[in-house]
Amino acid sequence: MSETSGKLGLLKFVSKRSFRVGELLAELGLSKDYFTVIVDGKKADFNSLVDEGSLVIVLPRIAGG
Repeated sequence: MSETSGKLGLLKFVSKRSFRVGELLAELGLSKDYFTVIVDGKKADFNSLVDEGSLVIVLPRIAGG
């Protein structure tokens, strides 16, 4: 990871290596049930591969009523 932003739980960075979304969430200690990952502008699932140089955004899921 190279750049992060802690504002409102937002994590944004450009990947320096390839990895799966599930590996990232596990490394960060985050649950796939509570966070969404966006890779290069598209929602990624738990098994999606993130290529080196991709823009990655991790967002907390929001529930409303």
